[in-house]
Amino acid sequence: MRPFIVATAALLALSILHPPTVPASEEQPAQQEKNGGDTERKASEIGRKIDELDAKMKQATEETKAAFAREMADLRKQQDALREKMEEMKGASGKAWKEMKAGTEKALHELQKSYDRARERFRE
Repeated sequence: MRPFIVATAALLALSILHPPTVPASEEQPAQQEKNGGDTERKASEIGRKIDELDAKMKQATEETKAAFAREMADLRKQQDALREKMEEMKGASGKAWKEMKAGTEKALHELQKSYDRARERFRE
């Protein structure tokens, strides 16, 4: 009986010193959902701004339209690439998800910079 009590006391002490943790695999989906949602929200906002810029350009002179047609095509291409990265990121997990997240955030940042440059040129 005494060995049973000693073993139980030892297990109790270990459980207090080392409480069970939530495996990373259970924490990750919540983090992925939050970060994915933030990225989608930002991408959607930039997409809306690109649409607004495109609508303004359609009302511009023919000379201005021609000057910005290529730039708008590049913006749309970047936007499509970002959408693809976001879709790939949804199906990833673990380390692959983290790597894809970094690449997606970089693509989002580059799209934002390209949009800002196009908007500034259109104002000129």
